[in-house]
Formats: sequence, structure tokens, C-alpha cells
Amino acid sequence: MDNNDIYQVSEKLRQESRSMYNRLRSIDADAQFVTHVSEMLTEYPVIANERCGVWYVDPQLAHSDTVYFKSTDGHTNNWKFSLRRANTHIFPILAQYNGCILVDSTRKGKRMPDSFSRTIPIWCAVWNTAVKILRNTEWDCKLYTPPRVVSESENSHMSKLVPVFADMLLKSGIDVRELTKEMKKPVRPIWITRDHRLTIPPDFTDAEFCPIVCVSASSTQDCSDGFMYVQGAADDHELWAGKLTPQLFWKYKEQLLGNKNTMEIVDQVVNIDQDVQGSGGVSFIRNTNVAVGRQMATSVPGFDAVISCGERMDSSEKHLCLSIHDSKKGQTEMATAIPLALQFVEPFMRNDSRILVCCAQGTNLSVSIALAILTKYTDDNGQFQVNERNMITKQMIQNRLLWITTSHAKV
Repeated sequence: MDNNDIYQVSEKLRQESRSMYNRLRSIDADAQFVTHVSEMLTEYPVIANERCGVWYVDPQLAHSDTVYFKSTDGHTNNWKFSLRRANTHIFPILAQYNGCILVDSTRKGKRMPDSFSRTIPIWCAVWNTAVKILRNTEWDCKLYTPPRVVSESENSHMSKLVPVFADMLLKSGIDVRELTKEMKKPVRPIWITRDHRLTIPPDFTDAEFCPIVCVSASSTQDCSDGFMYVQGAADDHELWAGKLTPQLFWKYKEQLLGNKNTMEIVDQVVNIDQDVQGSGGVSFIRNTNVAVGRQMATSVPGFDAVISCGERMDSSEKHLCLSIHDSKKGQTEMATAIPLALQFVEPFMRNDSRILVCCAQGTNLSVSIALAILTKYTDDNGQFQVNERNMITKQMIQNRLLWITTSHAKV
């Protein structure tokens, strides 16, 4: 066998290892670990971190809310505290259960995603610092990071940014005092990975903190059993999943995992399910008549106008279809779609009509269009006002984003 033959065999094995069948079998194996952890910590709700984490949580276990802690906010030398991803909706959950389990994964070569090792620790430290300032009391504000993942030097650099981020949070318009009024203990991240052999449930009953248990679902070791294991198999699902969603995966898991001709099964389950998609997850933004949600239809009871983003559908007087891909390609399409949406929606905004902006997941696409509408056609109180280009500021856009993130938990 010459070098060219070796390369061809190697390339074929690499492609096979990333096949949809192997990805779904890997996701299922990782999800079993998540279930195991949840059975050890039954007192805490299991919450998926969008978008990858949703694949790993059995809907029968999952809390109805998700969170969005983005790994890029924790990339080295680019650490951020995102007001858009402030995840304020998690505080009532923490108050009710005195802790929670968050689920995510990462691709090959890492024990946990940056969202867990850096983004969430920063988030905890920033909110703790803001609480300490508001209450003027002793409160643990230390930045806790996993020692074998984040070096002391990196922790030190990140820690210096925490007071800056806390000041930004307190000045943002988010009602920190109201959101954290039920907090009895500082929030603190705890990490569980596949390297851990949990046989005795951790007990945080007497802990001096409210635990946010970060469960990294994927293993750095080969966990295959009749398939080729893919670490972080659900990552970048828009590149491999086609029309398969986490919801469809769990709904038709037995069929999907029982046949290696996975693409054929995916087409079948999508066709079966397309007529029974729900209309849940609709949220009105603040005190406006603009709502965001998951509802792919040309008309929806209770709404005067509908803007649907995603697959091409017929537009009408009260329905605008924007053909936008939920991927990097969609970024270019969004630049064309936004002016169309603004033109369509203006008469409805003037008449204070009820408007639904929707996409298949009720997140990225619909949120971007809703943000453009609110920025263009509302004042700081949410009332109708046409804002010309020279009136729109970065702070105005940021405030409208906060309206959406605090009103619509799926963002």
C-alpha cells in the first residue's frame, strides 16, 4: 500500500467517523452520562446550554428553559461579559432550587467547552460583585475556574476585568437588585466531566454557595461500542444535521439509531413531523406588541401580521416570508432581509398591531429581525417612534437587545 492509498483509506475512515449515524450514536452515549449525573443530583433542574447542549438532554429530564453561555465570550484574551447573553431568567430557577445543572459539550481535544471553563465563571463573578456592591455586605466575588484547565495567570488576567464588567452590568438598565433579591448565597460554578466516576452523589446542602453544576457531556476517551465515537458530536449541527433538530432526534431516537441509513430515516421523520409542529415559545417583548417565537405558519391566531424567517413560503398582505439560512450564509441574507422587514412592518407598528416574528427555533433569525424592528420603530419606553439612521446609537441597540433577552428566555 503506497502513501496515496494510505491517505485515501485514512480520509474514508475520517469521513465515516463523522457520519450522521456515528454522531447520533455518540450523542446518545453522552446523553446517558448526563442522565446519570441528573440521577445523582435529583434536587437540581437540568438546563441545556444553547445550542449544542440541547442535543444531550432527554426532554423528559430537561427544564423548559435553556441558557446561552457562548464559548467565544471565554476565548483567551477576548474575555467578555455579554449583556445580550445576561441569562437573567436563570435567577428565579436558582432561587427555587438553590442550584442547577447546565449541560454542554466540546469537540475533540478538550475536557470542557470554554463556555464552562471561562464564560460561566466570569458570569458568576460579575453577578456576585454586582450583588456585593448593591448590598454593601460580605459576599464571595472570587473568580473560580477549573485549575487543570485555566492557568493561574489566565485567572488573574480575567479577575481584573470582573469589576469593569460588574460596573457595566449595574449601568446597563438591567434591574440587578430585583433579579437577585432572592439570592441567599453567591453563585459558583462546579464542574463534572466524563473523567469523573460518580458513585456517591455530591452534597451541596451546607455549602456556602449556590452551585451551578456544569456537566461536560462528551468524553476525551473513545467511548464507542459498535460505532465510531465522535467527541462533541452535536457541535456545528447546521453543517451536518440537515432538517434534523434535537426535538426530532429525541422524538424518533429509536428509529434513527436503529438504522445506519440515517439520512433516509431523517427524511422520513421530518416528513412525518412537519404537520404537527407546535406553536409554543411565543414571547412578547417588554411592553410592545412585537412577539418572538417558534411558529412557522402564514397566519397565527391573535396576530395581525407575521414575519417568518427560514424556509421559503408564500408571502401575502399580512405575511412576509424571509428566506434566510440559520448558518454563516444567513449573515449575508440578513442584510437584504432587514430592509424588507422594516418596510413591511411599518404600517402595523403605526397602528399598534400585534406582530409575530418567528423562525424554526425561535432564536437567532427571529431575534435579529425583531431587534431591527424595535430599534427602528420604538422609543425608550417601547412606544411607536420612527428613528432615523442618525438617531440610532449603540446604546439604543444594546437596550433593545436587553428587552429581548429579558423577555424571551430562548435567546
